[in-house]
Amino acid sequence: MEKIEEIIKEEWRQFQLVNNEGGRADCQDNWQEFCLNRKSQFMAWTEGLLESYYRDLMRAKAEDRNLIFEKYAFMMKDTAPGQFEKVKAYLPVMSEKKKQLIDGIVSVQAEWAADFEKRYPAYAGSGRPVCTAQERSQAASVETYLRGELCSYGEETVELYADYIKECVRDGRNLTDMVRENIAHLHGYGSAADVEKKLNQE
Repeated sequence: MEKIEEIIKEEWRQFQLVNNEGGRADCQDNWQEFCLNRKSQFMAWTEGLLESYYRDLMRAKAEDRNLIFEKYAFMMKDTAPGQFEKVKAYLPVMSEKKKQLIDGIVSVQAEWAADFEKRYPAYAGSGRPVCTAQERSQAASVETYLRGELCSYGEETVELYADYIKECVRDGRNLTDMVRENIAHLHGYGSAADVEKKLNQE
């Protein structure tokens, strides 16, 4: 848990330095929600993956790079192609291997997210749409967000992430389920099913 806290603190520091065209985003002033959402994701990771991503963050800090900026910039390729053309020169060049690994990860996680949505439509509906084609204004899809985030990771971290995804597939685990269960618990619910029940009552 200590490593997770260190990661979140550094992500938050970098997040505060991101300048949006329309001004500061509301989520940049909501530490509690940022912390909860990031923690729910990292709680589902392996120690090796956490260590590798932490090294990415520290390397970026030493090189005066901002991985949170890079994540959102890579997302613009789908959400704002015109703006992406303006910032792509500031982004690191990815190897073909990394691109292929990312494509494979996104494909599996989109399937997991779609499966979760079928079982918990209300809970899933309170978050991001699954596919890039379903994107709404101001709501990047699971696919777009995940791809942007993976692009900001170092290649070693993406390799470890891909191995972890293969392990989850082999063991019949759905990473979306794991993260959404963590969110439910951190919000004080017993399970994802309890969140679904609560939302259906509203």
